Amino acid sequence: MNKPQFIYGLDDRPPVGYALLYGLQWAMIIFPALIIVSTLCAKALQMEPADEVRFFQLILLSSGFFTSVQSLFGHRYPLLDGPATALLLTFIVLVPHGLPAIQGGTMLGGGLLVVLVLTGQLKRIIPYATPNIVGVILMLIGFSLLPHIAGSMCCTSDSSQNQGSPLVFLFSLSLALLIACLSYWLSGFWKTVSLLVGMGLGTLFFSVVAPLDWSQWESARWISAPGKWIPTVPRLYWPAVIAFAASYLAVLVNSLGSLHGIAQVTDEERLPLSIKRGILLNGIGGIFTGLFGIVGTVCFSISPGVVLANRVSSRYATFAAGLILMMAAFLPRMAALLAIVPAPVVGATLCVAMGAQIGAAFSIISTNGITTRDYYVVGLPLMIGTLTGFLPEAFMASVPSVWRVFLGNGLIVGILLALLLEHVLMRKKTAS
Repeated sequence: MNKPQFIYGLDDRPPVGYALLYGLQWAMIIFPALIIVSTLCAKALQMEPADEVRFFQLILLSSGFFTSVQSLFGHRYPLLDGPATALLLTFIVLVPHGLPAIQGGTMLGGGLLVVLVLTGQLKRIIPYATPNIVGVILMLIGFSLLPHIAGSMCCTSDSSQNQGSPLVFLFSLSLALLIACLSYWLSGFWKTVSLLVGMGLGTLFFSVVAPLDWSQWESARWISAPGKWIPTVPRLYWPAVIAFAASYLAVLVNSLGSLHGIAQVTDEERLPLSIKRGILLNGIGGIFTGLFGIVGTVCFSISPGVVLANRVSSRYATFAAGLILMMAAFLPRMAALLAIVPAPVVGATLCVAMGAQIGAAFSIISTNGITTRDYYVVGLPLMIGTLTGFLPEAFMASVPSVWRVFLGNGLIVGILLALLLEHVLMRKKTAS
């Protein structure tokens, strides 16, 4: 595929003011995902309010720290690092077995990635990340986010009484079209902050229609450090170890897809070294997040879509985003301010970013041309992976908890099916 033209390249250092604005744009995009992960885990573990605050602070701190370190010294691409969906689902399913079992499983799963890198076995896995696999992963990320994006754009909640609003959905849909047009129409600096401009305009308009809730901001403390960093002593529980080992293999494939995806639109020359460093830090992150009792991190696949939308591929922008997230971990009022952005505005922004990412995935898949074989290798995993996200709750409740870890995650199902079709069932015949 032809590389897009960026206003700031991978190693370009924008002026500090610009870098902070770009970082703020990234932070506002990832922040809702961090809130969702923290809320789901807090509910599953039935945490007390003080423990919920501690958990969220550590989620912010780990995501910000590894985003910054990865940007400067790890993979050195403009990728966000945050809680992995595969690990989140495993985390929640294993809650009945206790937090110590989750901690031990997460730490050993992260250690598995470290061992793969240090022993040189990672190179055996890299060739499996073909254009078809990378494209499927990039599209599956967007499709697996559909329920969340739809709920945000409709302004629904977990409450059955809140069925959303057609007017709010139309507003969010119009905002998505506006942001896309701004990204296309604007030039220079304004093109690079088109997502941030759209979010600002959307928040301003939404505040006129429905006043923003400032209560959390007013009640938040200015400065606060996380409480107990290590909540319990980790223990080995073999079902948890096996579940997290499988989930971390999904994290590995997810990270490979993210790295290949961002490399396809930026720079592929640094990819081999970036993969080793990036996966190594993912593994180290798993060890530390497991010790802290939170969800392990992964390179977010939404990043290529954001880069394509704002035309800034500088890794110093994501470094700034990491710093902002780390500051928010110790400044609760800053975190509360980021959380004020209305859900329909965030949903519209994600819709635009994922739309650009799916377009890039099509371009990657068609790099070497498309054959009839590719219709199935790409189409079937996308169909089934997306389908699993809509399986009825009653059906999922009847599935044994060990299998629910895998069947309940459309991303894992789609990736495994794509690998099976690409490299086993429909493997290309090599010329003799």
